[in-house]
Amino acid sequence: MLDRLPALLGETVDPEEAGVAKARELVQLLHAEVLPFVDLVGVTRRADAWEVVQVDVRPAVPTFPVNDIRMVEPIAVEFDPADRFEPRAITLRSDFPRVPHTYVVAPGEPPTLCLFDEPYTEQRLRWTAAAFAQRLHTWLSKTAIGTLHQPDQPVEPFLPGSPAHVILPSHLFDAGSSRGPQAISLSAIPRTCSARLTYVAGRQGSGDGIEGDRNCIAVVVETKPQTQGGLTHQPQNLLQLHEFLQTMGSDLLQTLRDNLTTWIIERAGDPDVIALVILRIPVRRSHDRAPETIEVRAFQVAGSVGRLGKALGFVDEVDGDFGAIIGDPGTTSASEEVPLLPLNPVRDLTRRRAQMLSGNRSAPDPHILAVGAGALGSQTLLNLVRTGFGTWTVVDDDVLLPHNLARHALPGPCVGHEKAGALAHLASLCFEDGGTIDSFCADVLTPPLADELRTKLDATDISLDFSASVAVARWLALEAPGDSRRISVFLNPDGTDLVVMAEDQARSMRLDCIEAQYYRAVIEREEFAEHLLENGERLRYGHTCRDVTSTLSQDSLSLFSGIAAGALRKTIAGAESSLAVWQASANHSVKHRAVDLAAPVEIQCGDWQIWTDRGVLRKLSVLRKQALPNETGGVLLGYTDHLRKVLYVVDTLPSPPDSEEWPSSYVRGCDGLKEAVDAIAHRTGGAVAYLGEWHSHPDGSTCEPSPDDLVFLAWLTGHMFVDGMPGLMAIVGEGDDVSWYTTTLTSAEDP
Repeated sequence: MLDRLPALLGETVDPEEAGVAKARELVQLLHAEVLPFVDLVGVTRRADAWEVVQVDVRPAVPTFPVNDIRMVEPIAVEFDPADRFEPRAITLRSDFPRVPHTYVVAPGEPPTLCLFDEPYTEQRLRWTAAAFAQRLHTWLSKTAIGTLHQPDQPVEPFLPGSPAHVILPSHLFDAGSSRGPQAISLSAIPRTCSARLTYVAGRQGSGDGIEGDRNCIAVVVETKPQTQGGLTHQPQNLLQLHEFLQTMGSDLLQTLRDNLTTWIIERAGDPDVIALVILRIPVRRSHDRAPETIEVRAFQVAGSVGRLGKALGFVDEVDGDFGAIIGDPGTTSASEEVPLLPLNPVRDLTRRRAQMLSGNRSAPDPHILAVGAGALGSQTLLNLVRTGFGTWTVVDDDVLLPHNLARHALPGPCVGHEKAGALAHLASLCFEDGGTIDSFCADVLTPPLADELRTKLDATDISLDFSASVAVARWLALEAPGDSRRISVFLNPDGTDLVVMAEDQARSMRLDCIEAQYYRAVIEREEFAEHLLENGERLRYGHTCRDVTSTLSQDSLSLFSGIAAGALRKTIAGAESSLAVWQASANHSVKHRAVDLAAPVEIQCGDWQIWTDRGVLRKLSVLRKQALPNETGGVLLGYTDHLRKVLYVVDTLPSPPDSEEWPSSYVRGCDGLKEAVDAIAHRTGGAVAYLGEWHSHPDGSTCEPSPDDLVFLAWLTGHMFVDGMPGLMAIVGEGDDVSWYTTTLTSAEDP
């Protein structure tokens, strides 16, 4: 077993002559006799100048150890004179057990103890001889009682990894699947920092347009379940791999004959065809446990497939030409002459795998139709796609222009292409099977709505507005087909705040009603005082009046697209309506502001609908009660949707100080009123303005309008007609009683 041990140790030298710094440090520590559990045996030096310090370690061993660790364990610690490699602890006992966290570097070498789980580049910063000796003692003591390998640690692999990678289809990693030969096209991608290659299997259905430049046949060998032990040496040729698999009950050479005979005979002379052996080893923690993982390893068979066929005994070579041998296969001695290139197999990414990697195993998996593929929408969508969240349809009618590249997720080669289609293509490249996102080029506000898009809206789970357009958000809320939940995501004009509005699952709180309460929050809350103000510079990118864009840095957009992705996952997982704002400061710290939502209230009033909420009604009731026994009143604030004939009542202002309030009458004053209304219009970016009037009736009175009220409503109607608006009046009575009245000039009395 230890036939290479003398070469590993080298020639004996005086311990005082140890020249490698770390070896000398360990010798000096042991000479000081401050560690009672380790003794110095001697020092040797190899021809390559590596030095080996031999020690006897006395671990803590119970009467009945779980593993065969002795009271005294002889260990050799080898040191690299250039300190490129970590000091390696090698067992010198010929019958040392094969346990987890050991590995064999080469045939004939004793096992090496794996003492640390971090790269030596990190260890070296804090390495000391004392810490190393203590770790060696701890390793042996814990192995003796079977606690070194923790229950939450993954099971130990059997074969070491390789610096060369091959990215393979995900199905090749699943136990029990794809046992037969698999035809794969491979692309060889060189690495500039080393002489190695990375092989990437061509994808099926991803639409990436990449075809492999080498044809490959992959043979899968799946062993019986194996109990974890130590790492063995990397097989260097076909015979070594065959012998390794024989210990697991598998016959590699026969498997290759069974699967590759016809294929090799047909392609024996083709130098561009390669063979790949893929091992799948189900690994269990102990003999009485089920396998916990599938260890997958890959080996490229070096040379031509004709050479492989010759080694397997059914192909012969004459004057450079290969031909099939008639009869039984020949001997397998030639298999030792077939080198193997170990490859580190990496599973290609699937959407399910992305969900696991992102911690989204139990997250919902909705279909989402996103309207708008601009800067925020494209980056947020790709963030979510990369986590495997949802299947997508993206809708946009715009094309990518050069100025978009400063903030858009799409790269330069997509300039001039439709944003929706290019974004869908880019997103589909994330996964081996593509197919999680499609696109539709359309302006949803331009009728007629295409039947295909109508079908998609009917079928989707979430309709997501990334358009930053009030018109699109209203269309989604009020006119778009289907009963999917609506969510709107946008930035404020300066790009310092992110807003997410979400309907509840039952859609009892629509987006347009949440929009109204959003404006009230901007009016009422001091932290939103500058939320809708536009302070940034506007830049022109074309020659028409609309060819203007805002200034916003990519780092801010990246910050908010990440927040938006997380917020959308959380929001969609819940069922409640919500309104939240994330505000970023100049130093990029972010504050989350949640806004409580009040139940919506809708009133049909003549030709118009009045939409408000319980929050507005409560405020009116409080102002009435505060003025009792007198009547009071004020102005109504909001905005109008003339397309749908809707008046959105957002807020109110209390009675001006110069108003006349009496138990049976009220005359609203105007002191400071215009300034207050103008300030609100400015604060809301012009969205909220004067909408109408309200006044209260005393206790015991109804909310029916008095003759004076009707005269006032007629006057108000004529006054509002100048602005194309109806007259709006509300009367607030006892309890929750509120009556609404609206007239236009054609339906009101002559003012």
